[in-house]
Parts: sequence; C-alpha cells; structure tokens
Amino acid sequence: MKPSHFLRLFSGTILAASLASASGISYTCGANVAASTCTYLNTTIAGLYNSTFTNANADIYIQYGTTGLASTSSVGNQVSYSDYVAALAANPNKNALQTSALASLAANAAGPYESGTVNLSTGLASTLGFSGLSGVDASGGTVCSFGAAGCYDASITVTNDPGTPLFYRNGTVTADEYDFYSAIEHETDEVLGSASCIATTITPLSNGCGGNTPSAVDLFRYSSAGNLVLNSSLSTTPGAYFSYDGGTTNGADGNVYNTLDNGEDYADFLSNCPAGPLSVQDAEGCPGTSGLDITNDGGAEINILNAVGYDLAQPVTAPEPSTMMLLGGGLLAVGLKISRQRKLA
Repeated sequence: MKPSHFLRLFSGTILAASLASASGISYTCGANVAASTCTYLNTTIAGLYNSTFTNANADIYIQYGTTGLASTSSVGNQVSYSDYVAALAANPNKNALQTSALASLAANAAGPYESGTVNLSTGLASTLGFSGLSGVDASGGTVCSFGAAGCYDASITVTNDPGTPLFYRNGTVTADEYDFYSAIEHETDEVLGSASCIATTITPLSNGCGGNTPSAVDLFRYSSAGNLVLNSSLSTTPGAYFSYDGGTTNGADGNVYNTLDNGEDYADFLSNCPAGPLSVQDAEGCPGTSGLDITNDGGAEINILNAVGYDLAQPVTAPEPSTMMLLGGGLLAVGLKISRQRKLA
C-alpha cells in the first residue's frame, strides 16, 4: 500500500499581531458516510481535540474511496521562517513546552532555515493568524480559496476495500479489523501539522516542499542533543525523534521517527504492530486493536502539536524523556498504511 497525503504549496501572509479565533475541529461527512459515524466523529473525536487544545481549528471532509487504509488531500502554505517564529513568539498563552520549543529553534534551526520558508498546513497557518491561504474541495482534487463555501482544510478518504474491514467501536473488534476512528485521528494530526516535507516515496528521501523547506514538525526532529536532522541532509540515520528542547528530551513518549527509504511517512513513528506499544502516529495501522487515541497512547501527538503552535487547555508537566510527488512546488505524499503484519485476502 502506498501513502497518499497530498500537500500543494502556496504562500501565506501573516495578520498583524492577531491570532485566529478558535472555532474548533469539525468533520463534514460525504453521502457515503453513515450519520451515526459522522455524529461520533463530531462528538467523541472532535471532542478529544477541542478539549485538549484551545485554538485548534479545522473543517475536515470525510469520505470513503479507493486508497490505503486512510489518506488525506490538503494544502501546504509556505510562510517565511521568521514570520512563523514571530507568530509562535507572539502567542500570549505559551506554556513551558512552547517556550522551550522556541528556544530550541533559536539555538538549532535558525542557522540553516532562517533565510527560507516553512511549510504549514492550512489548519496550523490559520490558527497562527496567517491569511491568503488555500484549501481543498470535498474531492480533495481542487485547490480553493480558504474560507469560501465548500472549501475545507483537508479531505480525508478512508478505504472502501471490502478486504480491509473497519471497526466502528460497536461490539468486539476482530483480529483483522482496523479502528476507523484511530485512523481518522492519525490523518487529523497531519491536517493540523504533524506531516513532514521529507518524502520516502518515488525518489528516496526527497524534499517534497522544494529546496531546503521544512514543515513545522521538521524543525523539531533530532538525532541527539543539539543535532537537528536537517532537510538538506535527508538523513537515513535510524533513531531520529521529536524533541521540544533541542534534542535533550524525546518528547514523543520514547517513539522514534521513520527515517528509512521504505516508502512510509518520514514524520510517522516506526510501527510496533502487533507487539506494541502503539501510537496514533505509527506509520501503519494495527488490526485487532481499538480505542487508541491521542490522549491514551502516551501523549506524543499532543506534545508535537503543542510545540508547533497549538495551546493546551490544561497545563502539563514536561513529558518523559505509489503516490505522485513533484518537487519544487508540487505534490508531497505521506499517509497511514495498512500493517504489513496482516495479509489481505
């Protein structure tokens, strides 16, 4: 299975000294999505994000179609590195983790990236107060002016392959079923800003956002204390991890990123299916498991989204340590795959 999360690149401008007002996460469902499923998405799943973050904003279209386990079509917006850092610094609600993350940018990321741009998801860019953004229509195939009717932050497609059964948390999950809602959370994290600009499909370890452009999360990937994994190096060194304090702490509950030339997302965690422990941001879905979400898998996704610009509703203590891709303003592919542990019939 090949991932298929798409990022097209556009420029954004920052609103003067103003952060976007919070409207929350919501899901708009296509005609092929059951009403009960849509209700659960907009109560339980959206509720997780809306109770965790005070400023997370995204209207996400949900549909079934031909894909891997789940995939997302969304727009990436390039803003200057200095404007991104300024937006983070201007936030009056910074917690200790965000303050540490800003310090790590100054110490390690400013040198290689300060003269360039950063690729932000529409959800993150709008939350931070940027304007002039683009979104996608329900099909995910057409770019539109963000804020216009029928223009979404992203369009998520979940597989309709009868050979890949889905579990909707009704009854007992079977050994070959994938939790639909955990897959949606994985994609929602990427819609909000957990996706990388480095791709491991088609051309090994290519920079899909052009030049040496990082995504927000790429600014916090380390191989050791003080050693940021740079986009320009396209490193395949195993063991890279998310850190909000310059590499001193693994802030992802001990998880490490996929950095291998294996076609999986560079910003997903190496999968531990079926042995575990499991995380929403694992590169592959794990059949036979249910109820995994961003609040019960160690909190890695919460820490990552907190660092890139989302404010927490409650204070927390520092945590324990073949899809197309056109470079230079084109298309980047990342996404959630079907576990290789399971053989499809």
